[in-house]
Amino acid sequence: MPPDAPPGGGDEDAPVLRVRARSPADEPAVAALLAAAADRAAALDPPARLPRRLGSGAGALVAVDEAGTVHGHVRPEVWELAADDEARIFAPDRSVRWVDAAADGSGALVALAAAVRRSGPAGAAADGVLWPAADEVMARWWAEAGLEPAAHHALRPPGPLPGPVPLAVEIRPARPADTEAVLALHEDAVVFQAAVSPYVRAVTAGEAGFRRRLVEGGSSTHVAESGGELLGACEWWVLSVEDREGRPALLPPGRYAYLNSVAVSFPARGSGIGRALAGAALAAAGPDLAGSTLWFSEHNPIARRVWPHLGWRPVWTSWERRA
Repeated sequence: MPPDAPPGGGDEDAPVLRVRARSPADEPAVAALLAAAADRAAALDPPARLPRRLGSGAGALVAVDEAGTVHGHVRPEVWELAADDEARIFAPDRSVRWVDAAADGSGALVALAAAVRRSGPAGAAADGVLWPAADEVMARWWAEAGLEPAAHHALRPPGPLPGPVPLAVEIRPARPADTEAVLALHEDAVVFQAAVSPYVRAVTAGEAGFRRRLVEGGSSTHVAESGGELLGACEWWVLSVEDREGRPALLPPGRYAYLNSVAVSFPARGSGIGRALAGAALAAAGPDLAGSTLWFSEHNPIARRVWPHLGWRPVWTSWERRA
């Protein structure tokens, strides 16, 4: 085991653990586990900030040994999505999130996972956790607990994205008349992702949310046009991240360009249009950005290769188990 790994992982002599509800007497030990996880994340990758403050005890579980020593903690949180929630593209209608998760070994996570799934709410189709991507030790432990990488939240430092615009292609802001063509490109991209990833599905709510932003101006969109045909589209917006003391944050405070959807028609893929669209979005977002961010699927062979190649590195990984 690496010298900086937390104790307890992969130890054949690890104690037998049982899971019970967290009590007030457990809180100092749980707080120590959370602090150790936050310190580790900060040392591995400073932008990945885990919470240090202990959250609500409602429903919280601890894994303890025979002496009562706490080796792991989680507060399962039920996440339910309405029929019109656009997040249904990437999440089941009912799932369980691991909140305030921390452990000193894989055994604690395995025990907690079994308890979460055994007592989970009826109809829950998944459970999962968002964890710093750089934490390779915890990655092994999450895998042992039955989770697998589903998607990555990636960050690129501020700066332009150079690259030539393909010949005879114009990159420009979208116009109202482009709405149906942009929507069709986006839908094709979702269908492709759903075909390669078990964590993506094409749902009516996704189409409705995307259309609403296009029509109402809730986001900005750039398109690639050639000969009167739209070959690609990039929907994006600027988001502001504030410091929330004691609470997890995907990014450090600052302004970021968020690329929500970059879609290129199948015949035009590989021509540099996606790169040109992303570059146009970053340029339009302004010069005072702290960086740019996006999500990409672990199972999408194109996204998994292209975005890291262009400078977006995973900061967080969404680990999931689908029923």
